[in-house]
Amino acid sequence: MEKTIYLTIESKHLEFAEARGFDKTYCPSEVARALFPENWREKMDDIRSVADDLFMDKKLIVSQFRKDLDSKPSEVKGHIRLRRGPNFES
Repeated sequence: MEKTIYLTIESKHLEFAEARGFDKTYCPSEVARALFPENWREKMDDIRSVADDLFMDKKLIVSQFRKDLDSKPSEVKGHIRLRRGPNFES
């Protein structure tokens, strides 16, 4: 993935997390749809890859069925939700 695409996706993840606050979550597909409305499904691997890095940096928390997970977004099967992590800086 190109650096500019990576940074754009990262910025959008952080924007969604900022807008939702600490208690609310967002779906990674919201990031994909906002950035790539015509082919968002094709970009989901990139969206999750960037979320992996943000998770590893503890900027995002991954949850599924309202339970926090200790797994990278790309490693989780099914729908996930993301929210601000302990190292999130606004």
